[in-house]
Amino acid sequence: MAGKFRDTTGNRSLIPMNPPVPLAVEETERQRPLAIMLKGRMVKVARIVDVWAVEEEWWREKPIERTYYQVITEDERRVSIFRDMVNDRWYRQNP
Repeated sequence: MAGKFRDTTGNRSLIPMNPPVPLAVEETERQRPLAIMLKGRMVKVARIVDVWAVEEEWWREKPIERTYYQVITEDERRVSIFRDMVNDRWYRQNP
């Protein structure tokens, strides 16, 4: 049987489709977002719509520990952000 075969060796690099982007955030003393940097300016968070935690891969050297926030900004944009609890940094999930 002649034909083309797929490369199943795993040598291809995977490209994330929606990689998180580092984000500047003003936060409260309890690490809740007050304002986020969007298009070069700080925009106040009008309200937090949802909060959830993700803790995965605890067995690895660097586990995944994140607190996600779905926020609405003062200019009515809905933005998903998270604080990486392992490296103490903020990211935007949907740039």
